[in-house]
Amino acid sequence: MVMRQFIIIGILFLAWTPEIRAQVTNSGNLRTFTGATMTIYGDVTNNGTVSDSGALITLAGSNLQTIGGSVVMTLNNLTLNNTSASGINLTQALNVRGTMTFTDGYLNTTAGNILTMTSTSAVSGVSNNSFVSGPVVKTGNTAFVFPVGKNVVYAPIAIAAPAVVTDQFTAEYFQVSPNALYSTSSLEPALHHVSECEYWMLNRTTGTSDVAVTLSWDTRSCGVTVPTDLRVARWDGAQWTDKGNGGTTGTSATGTVISSAAVTGFGPFTLASSTASNPLPVALSWFAAQCENKQAILRWNTESELQNDFFTIESSWNALDWHYAATIDGAGTSTAPTTYSWTDTSGSDRSKYYRLSQTDLNGEKTIHGIIYLKSCLSAPENTLSIYPNPARSSVYLLTEETITDVIVMDAEGKVLENAGVDLENKQVDFSAFPNGVYYLKIVTKTKHFNEKVVLVRD
Repeated sequence: MVMRQFIIIGILFLAWTPEIRAQVTNSGNLRTFTGATMTIYGDVTNNGTVSDSGALITLAGSNLQTIGGSVVMTLNNLTLNNTSASGINLTQALNVRGTMTFTDGYLNTTAGNILTMTSTSAVSGVSNNSFVSGPVVKTGNTAFVFPVGKNVVYAPIAIAAPAVVTDQFTAEYFQVSPNALYSTSSLEPALHHVSECEYWMLNRTTGTSDVAVTLSWDTRSCGVTVPTDLRVARWDGAQWTDKGNGGTTGTSATGTVISSAAVTGFGPFTLASSTASNPLPVALSWFAAQCENKQAILRWNTESELQNDFFTIESSWNALDWHYAATIDGAGTSTAPTTYSWTDTSGSDRSKYYRLSQTDLNGEKTIHGIIYLKSCLSAPENTLSIYPNPARSSVYLLTEETITDVIVMDAEGKVLENAGVDLENKQVDFSAFPNGVYYLKIVTKTKHFNEKVVLVRD
């Protein structure tokens, strides 16, 4: 049955298979019986009562569709098959108690207009072509994979079975770095780094059940190389905490990792790594400049890289007007720390600002940092700088001289014999030591330096 309009102001019983190519407005009582199906190509507005016991309702528009009205609907089995790029917008909350099938198109939800999957519900067919863009609520005591994603990527997060059938959890995926809201440099010591390109929000909105949490990865996730080093990480309000690796599925290209135990707190979650493996993506450790032989030497270090095409260096007199200075090739994809350097041979007697940016193979550009350096033409000889400081692990000793010895002491002046000193690479590794203040006595062929290092991991 093809109709231009479908308006219900009384009682309508459906036991057949209508095909509706216009807006459906229900201001009365719509009832579908067992076996009945309905395909809708327009918007759905519900201001009355819907009693759905039918086999299936399909939303199959080729343009943006909306589901709204003044009354929340509860549908039995629902299929999304919208072929437009805009998908389907919820302008009112929607409940599904049967199977929700994702064939094509995105369901766009908000906190106020949310999809709730009831205790008897299930999902199928979710893919990059069809998922929920926005929050989803799940009620019940069965394990559930939330059909969430963003932009054009499906990025599921899953929970183990809650203990109580009335418990509710809400999940949403964000395809951006969590750093703007949840500092990616604030970590428990067991975590080497967390993802800079995605995170999930998972909240327990009703009940008290603790559940294991499973995160997913694929090509959207900025690089997984060693799945066994992955960790589930949760932001506890102050730092990213390690929720462990209770097992992985799949390969380095696509898979899942589950927390090692039931999680007792909720909020933001993301993928983390216990080592420098798993790029997640380019991780810049430090960016520094110093004078050597009356020239500015810029150095920077990455812990890991993913599809890194090149770095760009720019200079400025005022930190406002920037001028291109150089391009340095990146390492592509690497799980090993890499140190870069560039020499400014311009010979200017003015102090400068320098800015470092990084460009991926897909053209995406990220500005990593700005530093200031006084004119090298008037700089004293035989200087030394330490970067980064404060530090999380290793520090680098930047000097043009050869270093012959480094003595590491704690805050009370006690010499620490087990410090990881690498004279050739001018590096000191503090990873075996707790947070605190340390002192370095650095010996070169012509001079002694006494420097303080602050170690802060959270």
